[in-house]
Amino acid sequence: MSELLTTTEIDLKHVNHLRVLANQMITEAGSGHPGIALGAAPILYELYANQMRINPQDPGMINRDRFVLSAGHGAALLYATLYAAGFDIKPSDLSQFRTLHSKTPGHPEKGVTPGVEATTGPLGQGLGMAVGMAMAEARQHALFPSVINHLTFALVGDGDLMEGVSHEVASLAGQQQLSKLIVLYDDNDVTLDGSKSRSDTSNQLQRFESYGWDIRHVADGNDISMIHDAIENAKLSPEPTLIAVKNIIGIHGPFENSHRAHGTPLTAKQLEDLSAVLDVQMTRFTLDEDILSSIRTRIKHRLSTMPVPRKAELIAYKQQMAEIPLELPNLSEHIKSRPGRQIAGHVLQQFAKQMPQIWGGSADLVASTQAEIVGSGLFSPDNRTERNIAFGVREFGMGSIMNGIALHGDTKIFGATFLAFSDYMKAAIRLSALQKLPVIYVFTHDSLTVGEDGPTHQPIEQLMGLRLIPGVDVLRPGTAEEIASAWQFALSSKKRPTVLILSRGVIGTQGDKLSGQLAIQHGATQIVAHESPEVNIIASGSEVQLALAVSQQLQQTNRAISMPNMTRFLAQSSDSKAEIIPKDGAKNVIIEAGTTLGWQAVAGDNGLVIGIDEFGLSAKPQTLLDTFGMTTSCIVAKINQHLEK
Repeated sequence: MSELLTTTEIDLKHVNHLRVLANQMITEAGSGHPGIALGAAPILYELYANQMRINPQDPGMINRDRFVLSAGHGAALLYATLYAAGFDIKPSDLSQFRTLHSKTPGHPEKGVTPGVEATTGPLGQGLGMAVGMAMAEARQHALFPSVINHLTFALVGDGDLMEGVSHEVASLAGQQQLSKLIVLYDDNDVTLDGSKSRSDTSNQLQRFESYGWDIRHVADGNDISMIHDAIENAKLSPEPTLIAVKNIIGIHGPFENSHRAHGTPLTAKQLEDLSAVLDVQMTRFTLDEDILSSIRTRIKHRLSTMPVPRKAELIAYKQQMAEIPLELPNLSEHIKSRPGRQIAGHVLQQFAKQMPQIWGGSADLVASTQAEIVGSGLFSPDNRTERNIAFGVREFGMGSIMNGIALHGDTKIFGATFLAFSDYMKAAIRLSALQKLPVIYVFTHDSLTVGEDGPTHQPIEQLMGLRLIPGVDVLRPGTAEEIASAWQFALSSKKRPTVLILSRGVIGTQGDKLSGQLAIQHGATQIVAHESPEVNIIASGSEVQLALAVSQQLQQTNRAISMPNMTRFLAQSSDSKAEIIPKDGAKNVIIEAGTTLGWQAVAGDNGLVIGIDEFGLSAKPQTLLDTFGMTTSCIVAKINQHLEK
């Protein structure tokens, strides 16, 4: 066997022990992915033993190299390697692979396992997050070159490169010439169901080359010296690099080069046979002390030779990263009379002056979303310090890249598109929430009033769908002051993503600063008060001004309540909710130009939910509002009819 590998005996020994250890974890758990643990072990060994500048005693070291396991099903191999590298992972943690509340979950999770840089598993998104990390490094390096200067590595498989998001992020990475991004491709021509050729015959290398990537080949994935040389050459490239490492899935195991190797755990007997083939004396979830010492000594040596940041630059870096209280801007009547998206754009400019860490962009929709930092140019290979990103028509890619930027740290990232297109990026929003990342999603054109563009562009179910994602703050402000407070809330968030839902049209000049702050802080606030009303009229976003008009036309005494964050309101105690919507017998009426399902939790058993549970039509905005009954007279009539029951 050793003659098949052009590497040293010590390297061979280390790799084979990692292979056995990772498979021991999988066998113990009774589930997992042995194929990648056997095939890709030389890649992870080379990265951690010989390449990456990391500090296992300080996993969050500012200027560390990053590694993203986009092929997240290789978690067992990653955990075994992190243990070998000296991170705070014990043999007992390895023995609890895939068990409840362990440090070693079934796929890598940021914040659970020391040394894991990103939550991965949904294929393709890890590559997007690596691109985001590399973009963040490029910007911060341009500002603080001696403080931030590191590489970003990723491991992808055939499945990653089939997913559409890989096309989006790879294309942008090439256009941005992210020279410090090095992606290793576990090229084994096998997927879960069988040979890759049964579903994909594309030439991935030519595809990446067309995007502007440097392409390198490793003909034998077991030859660590070839992997090493390919990475060293990639470091010299002015472009991002894809290294295609030709591997055999499940090599040395019972299902070598078969799709069964992907997810079929070895039996105890097969594990013993693997140990014998690889000449590894298997111990229970540990590695020999000489292996640990060898790998950890090399890591320490690289750490000790890292350049020291310039003192003045480090001070400037820390000053820019320091938290500052954000002051709400004063809004003139002229600003308040504008459409919601334009008010938000104005507010963004004011906060951008206070907070230099803010940057972001739109999915080729700046003219419509107004989400840009005026006065700054485009982030590009020629100017890394600019604050606007041209994400292009790549919603899913934009979301994944934003997650990577947030994971890198140091900056505050936003990205914008139409609310109807949030469906393209729902999987990325979900990973934002899972990783507790304070990413800001700006979704404009929030209702039927998109108008003539028709039902494809008119969101109906998207708003409630976003509210259903755990750990996300979905804000649909209904006044200019609520928009300002919503931006302040989003920029102050540390562990939750924020979704800002904004209108294409005007939202009216109602509201004041205090009510705007209270609405965002508590999820809702009264904007028309009454001691003993018969009706509570509750609305969000564009429909708040409609609720006010209904309040004025309704003969019955009433309150009007703006509820920009339904989820936050419902999460409060009963007493806190009763301060906003008292339990005084008044019937609740909900007005929102979207799906009604979900609002019953606020409306109650005797409440009325007025919304839209069908797709829109192509027509002028007012025609659509008339057609779907979202008018003052129609809603007043529905309320009167409801009260007569």
